[in-house]
Amino acid sequence: MPILIPKNIDDDEILVHFIFDRNFKNKIANEHKLISKDIFLPNQGGVSLQRSLYCNEKTCKSFAKKVAINRAYIGFVIFRKSTFEKVKKNYVLNDRSEFEAKLFSTPLDENNLYLAPYIEVNVDSKGNPSHSDLIYKNPAVKGDESPNTAIRSFSRKLSKECKLIIDDNPDLEEYLDTPFEQII
Repeated sequence: MPILIPKNIDDDEILVHFIFDRNFKNKIANEHKLISKDIFLPNQGGVSLQRSLYCNEKTCKSFAKKVAINRAYIGFVIFRKSTFEKVKKNYVLNDRSEFEAKLFSTPLDENNLYLAPYIEVNVDSKGNPSHSDLIYKNPAVKGDESPNTAIRSFSRKLSKECKLIIDDNPDLEEYLDTPFEQII
């Protein structure tokens, strides 16, 4: 029986964000060259994530390699929802009181289009049923700065709490590194 994917993302769930060569200074893939302020910038509305509870490492890698158009797949950054919530709470308390960002389950069909929220999906559904998004509802812009300034500040803080996984075998289809659950 296929596992139904709930709409609610639990606090303990691990979220996965794909990392490409463009996420590193001079496209040199090491932890010290990671451009942390740009990791969680939105693209077409949100920051694309995977829910690892419903998407194993091999499938995450396969999705990452499919979207790696004009860029090289390097690996992932991973974090738990509870970590996101902790960073967000501290950011609101200490930096931007009106800042608002949320994580949403946003399954995609086989054409990478969002499914209607009322459609139930399971791990065997076509497309990308484990997709989710980080949506910035209010980046809490100060003065004449751009929304990206506030988001970059949050991105730096969240990135510090994430685990970076540089895939030792990016060209292989298999994921041979440590399972996400053992890293975080």
